[in-house]
Amino acid sequence: MKVQIMSPAANRVDFKVPPARRLTSLAGRTIGLYNNMTGGADVAVDRAAERISQRFPGVKFQRYGGDLRPGRPALSRGTHIDEEEAARIASEVDAVIGATAH
Repeated sequence: MKVQIMSPAANRVDFKVPPARRLTSLAGRTIGLYNNMTGGADVAVDRAAERISQRFPGVKFQRYGGDLRPGRPALSRGTHIDEEEAARIASEVDAVIGATAH
């Protein structure tokens, strides 16, 4: 009898993404709050917004989560934003904070 042992680990994918351009200040900026709708992600982005608004005057927040586009499944642990949604979000805000809790 021959036994074959297979690893359950996924193959590693290496890719590099250059860091985003840093803002000189958050004052008067619009910050996107991305919540993928897993447990606790809403708490994380709410806390981030609270702390940022205490330090930077005039900062605004735009929330993203749940249904972003009609006809597409709502965001969840298994459904993330796609390229079209990411481009839309990038055009509406100056920076994004993402939370994928649980």
